[in-house]
Amino acid sequence: MNCQTLQKHTCICNFFVWLICFAGTVQSQSIPPLQWSKKNGGSGVDIPFAIKFTNDGGTISAGYTDSKDGEITFTEPREYWDLWVMKADACGNMQWQKSLGGSGYESARDIAQTADGGFIVLGETNSTDGDVIKGYGGTKDIWLIKLSANGAVQWQKRFGGTGLDIGNQIKIDNNGDYLIAASSTSNDGDIKGNHGSNGFTDGVFLKISATGTLLAGKCFGGSKNDELFAFEIINGKTFLAGYTNSTDGDIPPSQKNYDVWLLALDGGNNKIFSKIYGGTQNDVSFSMSKGADGSLTLAGYTTSKDGDVSGAKGSQDYWVINVDQSGKLNWQKVLGGTDAEFANVVVTDKDSSYIVGGISYSDDGDITGAKGEGDFFVVKLSAKGNIVWKKNYGGSGNDHLRSIILKPALQEYFFSGDSDSNDDDFNNSGGRGDADFALIKLKEPLLELKDSTVCSIAGFIPVTDTLKDACGYDSVIATYKPVLLKSPFELLRKRDTIFAGDTITLITLANGNITWKPNATLSCTACNNPVANPVTTTIYTAINTSPLGCSISDDFTLVVLDDAVVITPNAFTPNNDGLNDWFVPLGKVPDKYSMEIYNRFGEVVYKSSAINNRWDGTYKGALQPPGTYIYFIRYVDVMKKPKEQKGSLILIR
Repeated sequence: MNCQTLQKHTCICNFFVWLICFAGTVQSQSIPPLQWSKKNGGSGVDIPFAIKFTNDGGTISAGYTDSKDGEITFTEPREYWDLWVMKADACGNMQWQKSLGGSGYESARDIAQTADGGFIVLGETNSTDGDVIKGYGGTKDIWLIKLSANGAVQWQKRFGGTGLDIGNQIKIDNNGDYLIAASSTSNDGDIKGNHGSNGFTDGVFLKISATGTLLAGKCFGGSKNDELFAFEIINGKTFLAGYTNSTDGDIPPSQKNYDVWLLALDGGNNKIFSKIYGGTQNDVSFSMSKGADGSLTLAGYTTSKDGDVSGAKGSQDYWVINVDQSGKLNWQKVLGGTDAEFANVVVTDKDSSYIVGGISYSDDGDITGAKGEGDFFVVKLSAKGNIVWKKNYGGSGNDHLRSIILKPALQEYFFSGDSDSNDDDFNNSGGRGDADFALIKLKEPLLELKDSTVCSIAGFIPVTDTLKDACGYDSVIATYKPVLLKSPFELLRKRDTIFAGDTITLITLANGNITWKPNATLSCTACNNPVANPVTTTIYTAINTSPLGCSISDDFTLVVLDDAVVITPNAFTPNNDGLNDWFVPLGKVPDKYSMEIYNRFGEVVYKSSAINNRWDGTYKGALQPPGTYIYFIRYVDVMKKPKEQKGSLILIR
């Protein structure tokens, strides 16, 4: 083949240039293809609020259910919603599930895996029967449940007061304690210092020990409704995001209606600053993510068209803002159509971009390819807030995206929410009821270079193949590059010594199929690295054969010694000319080797405990003068008897 045959074949002349470009491929800016979708639940309504990766490569989802059949384990006295947790494997198949609750309302808002392999579930309950311990007067409390790795309840605790207490996000700190962003109308029990009254909420930040003991809790807000939904901890500072309706207390008096609220705390949970963002209507943040540059990106919705908001599309739009750690607004982005959209989650991707997801009811504006009544709406924004790609997922029914997790290094995206669709992206996904736990996985196949052993580079045509993962889905696009068949001992020394009775492993540098010429002293003849135990000096032959049928053989000489051998030169010339620059004995000893070299004043100028260590003619970094030096070599022979050699050497300069 030559460079004239470009129309039909990949040209070898350009192949190695292409390899350089291939190896430097960055993350794709196109929409990753949908790999699979799964649905789980019963005939009722099953809503997941959170999904997380697990240590075994699977996922854990948490939310609520009112189903009493299908995959839901139903126990009395359920009358309304129960908390539901579902563990799935890496392929999205359910491994186990757990429903917990009483006769009232229960739900899980978040979940995290603990150091022991179990899970901590952040839930809410207003029951006092069934699976639920008693709380504060039967009102809704924060419900913390510790599960084992297989879903067994290990302990549960309730936190709150006589009002309404809801946990929104949980994280585990370096000490194993649980940090919780919450909202509360209580001002008693575990909740102290609420700024509101008459049923208005404060944002609350709690710290709970790994065994469920309340360590600290503090309310933030004003006299009206203020909630905290998400938080990030950066360099000892805690940043919490939500919304505010107050104009007093911890809230700036310039708040206009409902504004996005960013609160910064120091390590003692003391307020550093409290900032608001928005216009004259409703502006809310549900999620926050730390950017690669240390900034904070918040996502929620807006109904404003003024103030910090520009580019409104409809009645309610996605609103994404980026601020620095002092709260300065860097950029904002409005996304949507003429109907309603709201973003539930934002995560940071490996290329410093942001993946924003939520729900869309529009079919115009930024929304193209609407599927049904409501869709998963996912947007990738650059680090500066520009649209990289966007797409709707779902079917003809209602599909609501609530959580996103991703594996950036593998270019895998998981979108979790609820769906009552059984077509389009959820066709054959296993739907059962009014709304099911729904999970979509996108996967951009990785680009990999793999060696293809060849007998000759000439005429090689690069081959590309798509490799599947353990679940049977396309995972890697592999391109095979030509690598010449190697000699078995290429780049390795081809001679070694052992003492009679010893063994040695013969290591080959193989890129094909290694076989050995039969020899009774080899442990195997169809393996890469056999063990040899010769009794006399032996030459071993290894053959490396490529899949194409060509082969290369190589010899390895193994010298068998009956006893120690030490051969000592009598002169050396350390002048850095590459010839005889070192003084080193030649040979092999069984054990306890040592060498000392003395100058004419009886001073030790060099010591060594290994026979292959070399003297370069210096002492304490200084060149030693030419002349005669005395050496003493000691070792133990194969009979465990001490031996000694003494002699002189001449240093010549």
